[in-house]
Amino acid sequence: MCVKVGKVKRENLYEMTRKYWKATLSRASKATHVLAIVDGVVKTVYLPEKWKITDNPKHAGRCEFVGEEDCQSDYIGKSVKEYYGRSANPVKYINM
Repeated sequence: MCVKVGKVKRENLYEMTRKYWKATLSRASKATHVLAIVDGVVKTVYLPEKWKITDNPKHAGRCEFVGEEDCQSDYIGKSVKEYYGRSANPVKYINM
């Protein structure tokens, strides 16, 4: 089953979260946790193991990761709306 958010259709939440980051590889590689957020609420958390530039020519220069889901994360179910405001960029870096 595909999941559609806006104009994007992907197989599942993992695929929607891990691909096509508009970020430099060096910056993205510093992320220790990646949060899948829907309507301002964390749905799941991934622990990236490897980052690379995508092979998809439609998204040349963008990053993607391969990682494992952290089902026990304390972030799941938490609101992160205060971090987003009215930003159009779906990627946020938060140093904690």
